Amino acid sequence: MRLQLRRSCSLLVALAALALDTHARGDQVTIRGAYYREPSTRVIQPVVDIEKDLPQGYDINAHYLVDAITSASAAAGTTVDSIFTEIRNEVGLGVGKNWERTRATLSYRYSAESDYWSHGLAGSLAQRLWGDTATVALALGVSWDSMQAAGRTPECAPPGTIQCFLNSYFGGVSYTQVLSPVAIAQVDAEVAFLDGFQGNMYRLVPNLGYERPPDRRLRNALAGRVGYYFPSTSTGLQLFYRYYWDLYPGTPKTPVDPWQMQAHTVEGRIYQQLTRSLELRLLYRYHRQSKAEFWCDVTINPNCYEAVPAADLYYYSSDPKLGPVHTHYPEIKFIWAADALRTLPLFRWFAAGTFELSYGYYIQNDSFGNAHVLQAGYTMPY
Repeated sequence: MRLQLRRSCSLLVALAALALDTHARGDQVTIRGAYYREPSTRVIQPVVDIEKDLPQGYDINAHYLVDAITSASAAAGTTVDSIFTEIRNEVGLGVGKNWERTRATLSYRYSAESDYWSHGLAGSLAQRLWGDTATVALALGVSWDSMQAAGRTPECAPPGTIQCFLNSYFGGVSYTQVLSPVAIAQVDAEVAFLDGFQGNMYRLVPNLGYERPPDRRLRNALAGRVGYYFPSTSTGLQLFYRYYWDLYPGTPKTPVDPWQMQAHTVEGRIYQQLTRSLELRLLYRYHRQSKAEFWCDVTINPNCYEAVPAADLYYYSSDPKLGPVHTHYPEIKFIWAADALRTLPLFRWFAAGTFELSYGYYIQNDSFGNAHVLQAGYTMPY
């Protein structure tokens, strides 16, 4: 269940977002709420984000969020399928500095659950070029995670301890170029090295016990984005593509690299200004990935690992997300600048802000089933 949530909110995505955020947004407060629902899991996530400009080109931002995760699953320390609730808290603090054409950022975040704790640092350096028509940015991030299984000492725990550990290192570079007054393009390259336990301490594999995924992973991605704006109709278009692949770095323990996963993601967006204060955004995303080399589908054949020679059976997992996955995600979003509230006595305080409301639907082929995603937010300058 926890890893299913992290498919959309993974640590590495958070590090990349923190490190590649190369723009200061001024003094503002944002309150957001997200609701995620699939057949066996429900996630409610309130978020508060505060940003403040300071003298001499500095700015700071801070955020706090809570994940309230309710799930019916046996993969959380119980021996039967039961309903339980997990709470995750996260706090973050970031500092930015602007020079004439340069911006640097440094951020820290801490996340805690009852059995999982994570610290993360991220930094970026961005430089504007060619008369401010281009930006090149470098991002680096690192995180240190620890986890502890309820009621047992997991196999991944080092001798003399009861916890497992995961260290992650992220690096990314991006280049953005203004092509014309109405066109822009961006390319990105990312790499992340994960060292440590990368599975679920409660997930069982039939006939083999608790899962044993590879302990090293090198995740790579190349991405490109183009955008175009039509002034005559107040319409904006964006097209995004990302290619992902991973491997086991160094000398693998098996004759064949146990990862070898590849994925393609295509996303299109349409922005349409409906009125002076109301904007509509339509989004569609398609994602398709191949399976990990060591993975087999134990839901269809619980004995599928018996076909693997014992000498090669180093890794095994029943995680559906390591199998061949494809998803479709359409979403509709409204963004409303609340100027019209200035004439209403009880609501004029909100008139300077912007409201957002979106609904998306995941259509996915894995065992988690399809999912609803509802998000709402309000941003107010101060």
